[in-house]
Amino acid sequence: MPLPDLHALEIAATVIEQGSMSAAAAQLGMTQSAVSQAMKRAEAQVEVTLVHRDRRPLVATEAGRVLVAHIREIANRAERAIEEVRATARRPERQDLRLGMVDTFASSVGPVLIRDLMEGAIALRVTAFSGLAHSHTDALMRHEIDAAITSDPMDELDEMMRFPLYREPFVLVAPVAWGDALRNQPLRDLLFEHRLIRYSSRSHMGMQVERHLRRLRIEHPQVLSFDTSDSLLAMVAGGVGVAITTPLCLVQGAIHMPALSVLPLPSPGFSRELTLVTRRGEFDTLGPRVAEAARQMLVKHTLPLIVSHIPWLAETAGEMIWKPPLLEGDQSE
Repeated sequence: MPLPDLHALEIAATVIEQGSMSAAAAQLGMTQSAVSQAMKRAEAQVEVTLVHRDRRPLVATEAGRVLVAHIREIANRAERAIEEVRATARRPERQDLRLGMVDTFASSVGPVLIRDLMEGAIALRVTAFSGLAHSHTDALMRHEIDAAITSDPMDELDEMMRFPLYREPFVLVAPVAWGDALRNQPLRDLLFEHRLIRYSSRSHMGMQVERHLRRLRIEHPQVLSFDTSDSLLAMVAGGVGVAITTPLCLVQGAIHMPALSVLPLPSPGFSRELTLVTRRGEFDTLGPRVAEAARQMLVKHTLPLIVSHIPWLAETAGEMIWKPPLLEGDQSE
């Protein structure tokens, strides 16, 4: 059915409240004739009589009293709806966001980032998905998510936009009792003596570690591999072997930290990057804002946690957050 003439209904409610057409006209700044016509339109659309016209002052019928009870609430709700529409128009990039995140980011940074996106002026509603990096590539291609914070920048896909967030070094973790003995040992030597607990080869982390070992021509039997940092670190804490992981993964498995020794990875080292990836042309204004919010959450909440667990990273932790290059003329003397 068509929308009712709310203006006519509001004029009718004013007539009922004032008890006369002339008083309502004076309050509304209208002619008495215009008020009378609006009253007739209101009664015609609800198909009932709203006032007893043979009484002075005018007395509302039972239907008229019900109208007055509801019309003010309707008017207030209409005003709130208009204000929300105007507020949304002032923030054209504010919208629903389906965001994929690799597990390590989702568990360590995800909660504070999601809250910041929803409470700030960036996203009205956020739906978050975690998982392995390759699953986010597929989800982006199928339009199941709008953006992904991932360790796989998807360089082979030309239709994606990329916003760098964070780079962290890989580190060596060992049972706490082994720390002093392993410090400064070449990677080849310590892996000859100790079992390497791996990330699974289907994870992007696992593939990065395997590529690094191949570059160094280190062959090591694959005995234990895990998809999640929590399971991998639990094995190391239990004295099963050593592992190559990252600071963010250690934050995710912080419950195991008292039983772990975290050492710099013997040279040459390598690192992983986290990048916000979106489809080109869809989030050109929202993408940079989400990326900057993620960087701020990393600085404010995550780096202090990393340094508390790995004090020797304190001097270089600030360099782990990606900083946009300075434009010419921005350099301060």
